[in-house]
Amino acid sequence: MSLLKIRESLKTCKLSAKCTHINWAYILLQILKWIPFSVSCGIVIGFIATAFDITVVKINAFITSNSLTFFAFPLFTAAITGLFIAKDTSIAGAGINYILNHLGDAPDIGKLIKKTVISILALSGTFIAGREGPSFFIGSSISLYLSKLFKIDNSLKEKVALIGAGAFTSALLKAPLGGAIFALEIKYVSDMEYEFFPQTLIASIFSYIVFSFFRNKHSLVNLNSAHISYSLHSLFLLMALGIAISVMAYVFITVFHILNCLAGYIRPILRPVIGVLLAMPFIVVISKYNSIDLLNASVNYKALSSIVNFAINPSLAAILLFLTMISVSLTIGFGISGGLILPTLVMGALTGNLIATIFNENLTLFALSGMAAALAAVAKTPLAAIVLVLELSQTDLIIPLTASVIVSYISTYGLSIYTSQKICRLFK
Repeated sequence: MSLLKIRESLKTCKLSAKCTHINWAYILLQILKWIPFSVSCGIVIGFIATAFDITVVKINAFITSNSLTFFAFPLFTAAITGLFIAKDTSIAGAGINYILNHLGDAPDIGKLIKKTVISILALSGTFIAGREGPSFFIGSSISLYLSKLFKIDNSLKEKVALIGAGAFTSALLKAPLGGAIFALEIKYVSDMEYEFFPQTLIASIFSYIVFSFFRNKHSLVNLNSAHISYSLHSLFLLMALGIAISVMAYVFITVFHILNCLAGYIRPILRPVIGVLLAMPFIVVISKYNSIDLLNASVNYKALSSIVNFAINPSLAAILLFLTMISVSLTIGFGISGGLILPTLVMGALTGNLIATIFNENLTLFALSGMAAALAAVAKTPLAAIVLVLELSQTDLIIPLTASVIVSYISTYGLSIYTSQKICRLFK
């Protein structure tokens, strides 16, 4: 039976006697097309993500060996980014907004190469930037290219793009389930795309397997304590943490969008350079706190491990929170290519650390809960927030994480860092 006939039979055999109990046409379509495509997509993306990560680590090793190079590198990155976005601003910034607006568009090899280059430079150190923005852009483009080989119907290209985006994110974050859920949850607020979850999960698992084979299996956030206990009193305080996170999210999103709008008045070729120059004083101050290593967070994620494991003076935590918020808004908001998940996780962990230190609560518990609550509030992906943090830390803290996530998500509903998200119409 040809694939075309299988597709046609899917439309006609919903209630027929042959398909009442077992939809053989659907099963054949999965076996002959979607499973091979998902596996192939995951394997290819796993290899590309491995090369991407190795390149980032190698460049970081070079620039951190010399303090002068370390501070000259941001301006070099900004200059290259400005040249690349001068005629095409779609590759600037986080990348997720562009992908959400152009899901299924024909991939452009020139745009893909430029985005990859400026993303590698931005993630190699000195910027607090996440990997998921570039991974969405690169992963969706790769899967759309592969869909041509498998002759996937054009009407399904939006779904195909999300499969690749989820697979690339899963590899770089070493979180196959969280990456898959994030990709399908990010498009619609309160309305996850469940239809293509199996395909996305398969691609994510295979990309994770390939990436972990070359880059090790260990979690990105290492914990000093294997067992983290919590009480009923802690749950109430975690809900209060959710309120604090929602306030932080309102401030961060407002600052980011204001500075991003102001950047629009600057010529694209100059925009990243001006943003980096404005952010440089904040970057210099952040660099003074070597024990936390925030400026290399996108390379090794050690900053998150430090914030989760060690108490930080509340005043210092508040200062680092402010510095992170401003520096991210002036770099990514001005066109530097990087995602917003890592900065969000950092700010959430700092807020959790601050609250735990003040109230003498379990530091790791509150920092991890702050990470999940912040991601849920800023990106509007509550389920992905919980699963991602659980995978990043390899812990079992569903109940306390959910307590903070629910409060922060509800209290910031309708506000998102991604302006292209479609809000579900709950009150039709």
